Amino acid sequence: MSAGLTLPPAVGLPARRGTTLGRVVAAEWSKAWGLRSTRWVVAVMVLLPAALAWLGGNDPLVGPDGYGSVAYYVTSTLIVTQFPMLLLGVLLGSGEFSSRSAGPTFLAVPSRTLVLVAKALVTTAVAALTATLTLGLAAGATLLSDLGPGLSTALTPETTRMWVGSAAYLVAATVFCFGLGMLLRRSTTAVLVAFVVFVLGIAAVVVPDALQPVLAALPGHAATLVPATDGFLELLRDLGQLPVGAWTSVAVTGGWALIVLAVAAVRLRGRDV
Repeated sequence: MSAGLTLPPAVGLPARRGTTLGRVVAAEWSKAWGLRSTRWVVAVMVLLPAALAWLGGNDPLVGPDGYGSVAYYVTSTLIVTQFPMLLLGVLLGSGEFSSRSAGPTFLAVPSRTLVLVAKALVTTAVAALTATLTLGLAAGATLLSDLGPGLSTALTPETTRMWVGSAAYLVAATVFCFGLGMLLRRSTTAVLVAFVVFVLGIAAVVVPDALQPVLAALPGHAATLVPATDGFLELLRDLGQLPVGAWTSVAVTGGWALIVLAVAAVRLRGRDV
C-alpha cells in the first residue's frame, strides 16, 4: 500500500484591514507633524507668550497690583498671541489642497468624510497639546521672572475659567480655522478670512452698543471675555455690554467650528478635490 502524499496546509494572503478611523488618524497625525510649517507654527505659538511673559515680568514698570494672578497675567495677552494657532488650523485644513497633494489621500481613503473626521481629530489634538504647552510655559516664565513672586497662583473659579477657558477657546478657534481651510481650500484666502473674522471678534471696545450682540455671535469674541476678571465682566454686564457670558462665548466658538466642519464636509463630498 503506497503512502499518501501529504500536502502542506494552504497559506493564503493575510487579510487586508480596511481603512479604519484609527489608521487614518495615525496617518494624518504623522503627516501633520511631518510638515515643517506645523513644527514652526507650534514653536512660535509656544514660545511667543512665554517670551512676552518673561520680558514683561522683568520690566521694573510692571507691578503685580495690576494683574493679581498668574492666570490673568498670562491669558491677558491671548488676544494678540492667538494668531499663530489660527494660522496652524488654516494650514492643517488647506495644506493638501494648496499643494495639490489631496488626490493621493482620497485615493487611499475613498471615504472623504472619514478623512475629514480624522483630520479634525488630529487638529484638535495638536491644538490641545499646543495650548497646554503655551499656557504652561508662559506660566513658568512668569513665575521665574521678577514679577512672579508677587502674583497669586491660587485656583479659584475666576482663574480656573482663565486657564481652562483659554485652552478650550484656542482649541475651538483652531478647529474653526481648520474647517475654514478645508472649505476654502486656499491657504491665503482662508488666512485672510480668519484674520478678518477674529479681528472683528475682538473689536468690542470700538463698536456701538447696538452691535455688541453681533460681535458676541462671532467665533473670536471669547478671546476678550475668557481672560477677563470677574470685576470687568460684572462692569460690562451692568453697562449692558455683555450679551453672552465667558463660557457661553467659548461654546459659540465651538458651535462655529462644528458648522464650518459640516459645510466643509458637504463640499468635500459634492465636489472634486
